Formats: sequence, structure tokens, C-alpha cells
Amino acid sequence: MDNDLQVLGERVSRLVEISRRLAEENRTLKGRLGVAVAARTDLEQRVAEARARVESALARLPITQEAEI
Repeated sequence: MDNDLQVLGERVSRLVEISRRLAEENRTLKGRLGVAVAARTDLEQRVAEARARVESALARLPITQEAEI
């Protein structure tokens, strides 16, 4: 019985340690996700601005007879 309790205690200790490591990893991943979401938002904004500049430049190009054919 003492042996069973010792084995159970060791298992509980391992589970507690695993739980702590997973909680830390989860905190780290949440932080990285926040950074990635912010970077994606910034890139989406930059792409939208670049698209608007390109569309504006295209609208200013003269239309020639060759382009219409």
C-alpha cells in the first residue's frame, strides 16, 4: 500500500510539473499570437495603402488608341 501511495504521489508530481510547463507554453504562445495578429493587421493595412496608390496611378495613366483596341 505504501508503494502504491508513493507511485501515485510520483504520478501526481509529474502531472503537476507537466501542467506548469503547459501553462507556461500557453502563455508564451498567446504572446506570440498577439504579436503575429498585430503584424498581420499592419501588413493588411500596408497592402491596402499600396493597392490604393497603384489604383490611383493607373487611373492617371493616359488611355491611348492602341490600349482601346
